[in-house]
Amino acid sequence: MAVRPRPGAQNPGRMISGGMNIEDFIELTNRTECDCTCVGKSFTPVPMEDREDFVDVAEEIGNRHLAHAQEMEAVGNLVTASNFYARAEALFRVADYGIHDAITDEKIRIYSKIPMCFEKAWELRPENVSAVKIPFEGKEMDAYYAIPEGTTPETPVLVIIPGATGFKEENFSCGWYFYQRGIPFIIFDGPGQGTSLYFKEMWLTEDNYTRAVKSVIDFVKADPRVGDKIALYGMSYGGYLATAAACDLNDDICGLVVRGGTDKTDTLTKHPWVGIENFYLGGFQLKFNQPIDVCSEMSTRMECTDKLSNITCPVLIIHSHEDPIIGVDGPHRIYDLCSSEVKYYADYPGNAHCVNDKMDSAGCFGADWMVPRMLEAARA
Repeated sequence: MAVRPRPGAQNPGRMISGGMNIEDFIELTNRTECDCTCVGKSFTPVPMEDREDFVDVAEEIGNRHLAHAQEMEAVGNLVTASNFYARAEALFRVADYGIHDAITDEKIRIYSKIPMCFEKAWELRPENVSAVKIPFEGKEMDAYYAIPEGTTPETPVLVIIPGATGFKEENFSCGWYFYQRGIPFIIFDGPGQGTSLYFKEMWLTEDNYTRAVKSVIDFVKADPRVGDKIALYGMSYGGYLATAAACDLNDDICGLVVRGGTDKTDTLTKHPWVGIENFYLGGFQLKFNQPIDVCSEMSTRMECTDKLSNITCPVLIIHSHEDPIIGVDGPHRIYDLCSSEVKYYADYPGNAHCVNDKMDSAGCFGADWMVPRMLEAARA
């Protein structure tokens, strides 16, 4: 089998800001791509014949850290244990990302360790982050629910909608900027995502994701610890899913953040990337669980352009100036056609999808812009 390289979408900024420990990044990169120890020299590419398989190395380091975390937990070194569970999770996450052709036994093996390590890492930390299950159409969607100290029954809540490949563990960091500002958040694997896709056969259809979002909103509103004002934050394709949901659920939400999103599914599935037409359509076949021609037709029908005027809540668009994966027409249509009186388009220079090369900068700005508007809605 050919040696698998680092996935193109997992740039260093995304891997590190998404939670990868810098020591692990250096080891993984040294063995699979280039010597970045930089002791008396600049970065030097590893000869192709010496490069190791990215997925194999990431899983190997992850397994090593998982074993160490379990050892540390057993002897009571809980801070270290939490740290190494988190480091393992980040490695398993990028390893899973490197397997994109099918839901293989290897992919299932690696992915199954992601939520396990993630939950263990937070279980051993002092913050109030818990794993919860949200009922949805006879099944349950897995979610993480974070409630900061000082939350009251009037505090608004953020619902985060992951993208096509990020899932709840990778996009969790988006919510942490809100948590640091006193806002509870919940992030979940809906139909076609994460554990719902891999283990529960919850396929994505043309209309079920908005119902899934409504189930999450109802779950939050039933919690007496928090308020009933809720904003949506969609990352990458999650930006489409959040926008489509906002079109139908505008009265249920007090804000919308669209980061790297669009209003038409085709602008992702049929957008060329790295010289390949319809680059992401094959990945969506796994989510739709339909023949490829049916998936293509479904994708074309999944758009919300004609309903964008239904959105009246505050809207924040965060987008790279040149997004090579999803383009830029979609976010401009959302901004131009929504009826919101309060809206802002944050146009970041560069061409990294979702501004994932500036995760911290964009994350801070998104929270700083939306949190005051959520609090204002809660006071109204």
